[in-house]
Amino acid sequence: MLEKTRTVVNICGREYAMAGVESEEYIHRVAIYVDKKMNEFKNNYVNLSPTDLAVLTALNIADEFLKLRYDHTGAAEEISELKDELKKAKIENALLKEEKKDKVMSMKKEAGNKLFDSYK
Repeated sequence: MLEKTRTVVNICGREYAMAGVESEEYIHRVAIYVDKKMNEFKNNYVNLSPTDLAVLTALNIADEFLKLRYDHTGAAEEISELKDELKKAKIENALLKEEKKDKVMSMKKEAGNKLFDSYK
């Protein structure tokens, strides 16, 4: 079982005791991000209640998360397609090298036979 990290963070002027399996530094980074977002909305919408401020912040962070996840999924699919294309290109390259090698060998053999024929 993972040991829980316990720490106190400050969000929007209030202290919260937090516990999680992540490092204390990570928990503070998350809290700082939430605090920054809440303060942005608090400054732009001065009449929001603390509950409405928290909900608005949560919705905006969820929106950011879903957009990033969607972008990540698209990027992962593109990477997979590029890997497939790279595999095909490597196979084609190997086949072309083999064809080139066979051609060179054939030309050398043909040139050798012509040279041999000239001595007859």
